[in-house]
Amino acid sequence: MTIEPPPDDRIPELYADGVFDIGFGNGMVRIDLFSLSALRKDANGQPLPAIRQRVVMSLPGFLASLSALEGMRQRLEAAGVLPPNSGAGPGTPVSAPPHAPSVTPPAVPAFQSPVQAPIQPASPTGPSTGPTTPATPSGRPRSPNFG
Repeated sequence: MTIEPPPDDRIPELYADGVFDIGFGNGMVRIDLFSLSALRKDANGQPLPAIRQRVVMSLPGFLASLSALEGMRQRLEAAGVLPPNSGAGPGTPVSAPPHAPSVTPPAVPAFQSPVQAPIQPASPTGPSTGPTTPATPSGRPRSPNFG
């Protein structure tokens, strides 16, 4: 079976600066995408992240998307857009390509994912006695849809 896509001008697009949070509950992975707010600023005048959209996927769909993202990273490395072995680990900031124009970075890197903690499955029967995800730092919105 083949699915014919609609014309390009009919596919909605969404811009995001990155992933704000990822959660797993009720068998579904929920990914909150953020962009930097034009209105909300921190004490230093830097824009704060604002959740703009949520992507909800089945676990098999999420695992397939990880494979697709890894394939894109490999293609970007092969094209010279990313340096070789650029697979960033947790908490590693994303750097600009070598040919990017030089700009003064903001106090907080705009494209560093705020997701820091490992994902913990939500317990359908209540709080678990096992490891827990660290508390969300104050000032960051937190969705009740994440365990």
